[in-house]
Amino acid sequence: MIDGLREARILIRGAGELGSAVAVHLACQGFGRILLVERPFPKAVRRRVCFSEAVFEHAKTVDAVTARYVMSLSEVDFHHEMGDIALTTQPLEQVLAQWPPDVYVEAAMLRANWGLTKDMAPLVIALGPGYHAGKDCHALVETVRGPRLGRVLRGGQPLEPAPPAEILGFAQERVIKAPRTGIFRTGYDIGHRVEQGEKIGLVVFVFARDDLYKGVPVDSEAPVVARISGVIRGLLRDGVPVEAGDKIGDIDPRGVTNDLAHVSDKAQRVAEGVLEAIVLNADRLRHRVVGPR
Repeated sequence: MIDGLREARILIRGAGELGSAVAVHLACQGFGRILLVERPFPKAVRRRVCFSEAVFEHAKTVDAVTARYVMSLSEVDFHHEMGDIALTTQPLEQVLAQWPPDVYVEAAMLRANWGLTKDMAPLVIALGPGYHAGKDCHALVETVRGPRLGRVLRGGQPLEPAPPAEILGFAQERVIKAPRTGIFRTGYDIGHRVEQGEKIGLVVFVFARDDLYKGVPVDSEAPVVARISGVIRGLLRDGVPVEAGDKIGDIDPRGVTNDLAHVSDKAQRVAEGVLEAIVLNADRLRHRVVGPR
């Protein structure tokens, strides 16, 4: 049933874990015209399975699918012809104007509608909370773990975000958050083993020129400390700007390291839901998909 849809232009906003899993799954199903849009300083935590890393490395491979970073949208079709997908940091409005998609997938996980509308593409799909199916988009895919994970909604709203999954009795303790706004600095990486209380980085406050005259506290650094022992499962890159409360990492208390470079079961189920949403809404696309433009 999807044979006639594989030439569809698919635009995915957000190249974090879920957006990347969607791109991988669709690419493996034969959809070859995929473009991801990411911010200039990505905040993806599980970087080993995120195409957002292409912003820094020019290319990133996840589960045998490679995304190439493009400076100009004129390069997108070339990379598609070479068998890869593409990623850009161009403003979304510019991308929509120059590379109008057949399918738009909102995967930035902002948890609030920033202005998403159904007229952004013939088929608009959103992931997770913050949107209303049938009003803001044509379909929603549930992202909360449980029996509804990956379910496609064509009306209504998804579940609200749930707390982090509990592992060995730890839930919120696994999550590492920025203690303040600034630049995250670390010498650690994903896969490092840490002990409870170990300093794994710091957030450096960036002074504005006038701050020296406004009584800014002398302490310009805030330590980032592990609240439990285990293996770092996700961690932001060194040098990424963060805001207070941003998730900057997570720790697996089991010490498991064999799944750090593979799409998670949750992300895979969400990706399958996106494919289901495309198939369920195939009638919106058939008159649009006419091959390379």
